[in-house]
Amino acid sequence: MLEVLKNQKLFQLLLVIIFISCTVPDDSSVQDTITTIESQETSTTTTVAPSTTTEPQETTTEPQETMETELEIPETIKIESEHVNCTIPGFVPKGYKKNYFELSTELGNNKPKKNAENPDICILFSESIPSDFRVYHLDVMEKLIDYVGGYHRWVHIIYEPEDQGLEAVEALDKFDFFYDNNSEKVEPTLQFVHSRRSCLSGFGRKMDRELNHYSFCIQHTPQSEPYWTNDRNFYGEAFLVGHYNGMAHEYYHHVQRAHTFERSPAMPNDCCGLTDPVDAPAWYIEGQAIVFPSLFMRDNFDELQIVKDYGLQGACVGDPEYKIETFKGKFIKLAGCNLSQKYRFYREELNGDGECRGFTYLEEYRHTALCANNGWEMINFYIAYLTSFETLFTRFHEDVYDLGFPETLKKYTGINQKNFTKVSILLF
Repeated sequence: MLEVLKNQKLFQLLLVIIFISCTVPDDSSVQDTITTIESQETSTTTTVAPSTTTEPQETTTEPQETMETELEIPETIKIESEHVNCTIPGFVPKGYKKNYFELSTELGNNKPKKNAENPDICILFSESIPSDFRVYHLDVMEKLIDYVGGYHRWVHIIYEPEDQGLEAVEALDKFDFFYDNNSEKVEPTLQFVHSRRSCLSGFGRKMDRELNHYSFCIQHTPQSEPYWTNDRNFYGEAFLVGHYNGMAHEYYHHVQRAHTFERSPAMPNDCCGLTDPVDAPAWYIEGQAIVFPSLFMRDNFDELQIVKDYGLQGACVGDPEYKIETFKGKFIKLAGCNLSQKYRFYREELNGDGECRGFTYLEEYRHTALCANNGWEMINFYIAYLTSFETLFTRFHEDVYDLGFPETLKKYTGINQKNFTKVSILLF
């Protein structure tokens, strides 16, 4: 009976994956469901009210109410040029008495914006980045905003270390980026930016990581980054599609963080300076951010400028499978739109001789995981199968800050986190 149930669940999920691969119904697409939260406009100048007195108070033994005065956040700066497309909000000054949650909800940091609403996003290039790369990058960013929404406080720089990056450096200087670990101002240079490279560690303006914290992707251009040499040689010109898939992945981490506010999207004893984590396992945080670009690339593939330039429209229609020896096959693989094929790869991985022989609690942490990538992606498809894509991409975000991940998972699936991976064995 257990084997019958297991096979039934396997067949049902495979049908679901094939179904979403071939069509995007109005009631289940990411594009339609993840942007159901209405956008709220925010002004460039925000007034806040710290608890300070503005007039002398008479001496009295009775408690006195604190007078309030307005404290203004400076106006937003906008910079647009060949190498800079940047919106720089005003620095939140000392004396602002609200916490990050209150600030974010007031400024709408957790609300998706569309292009016309001008989300506070900053895209930077150093001067030697090729024009076609810049066109492709901005094209993907525009479509990401249209698809999932533009979320404030996203900064991304692509650069060559040998460049001066004068325009980009000037913009980052206005962002109060050039401070050392002692909160002392340093000389603004691209070399300093390069020394802080990471994606997506974030930064605090003037080293303030509370009210002035931003998501920041500092990226040596993948076209010359030594780390990617083997991939560039193997995939050739198709390599950039994988880069843009990764870009969508990192941007979705920014979306996740916009909904957890000051709480860290991680497990309690995960690494690296966590703040009140929401108890979210790696298989959810990373897996959801793997599902997202698979769907984004599939749904937008034919409209991407890089796809048009290579004449590959239609390659991701339906439920394609790649043949790695072909140029088209490389595009399909790196876009990630071969959903059923990836599912079969994961089944083969589970039944093979490798370390991944079942989905267990080990997948809660990146450093212990044995079934990452395909496994993490498929278990998030499983959540969508049990609930809906609207639940996975919208309702989870609405609840995870208040409830934490374990209670959010139980609320929508009826299964607690401890038993969830055990139940999912029936699927895999």
